Amino acid sequence: MLMAEEASEKLGGKIEIDVMRPVQAYDVSGRARAMATLIQGLAQAKEAGIDPDAALRLVNWGRDDGAF
Repeated sequence: MLMAEEASEKLGGKIEIDVMRPVQAYDVSGRARAMATLIQGLAQAKEAGIDPDAALRLVNWGRDDGAF
């Protein structure tokens, strides 16, 4: 907001700078990659005969793992 205010004063017109939209777009793609990686890891654990719940507990994401 300070940059937009200063730019408005220097350029003589109202300036708005959107700093949230690029962050949200980056966050969405990051979350999608994280979900895809998680699903792939769980599928590989299942193929290897590892209980998916046990795999999630190893990283404190399982049910009743005590990571609150």
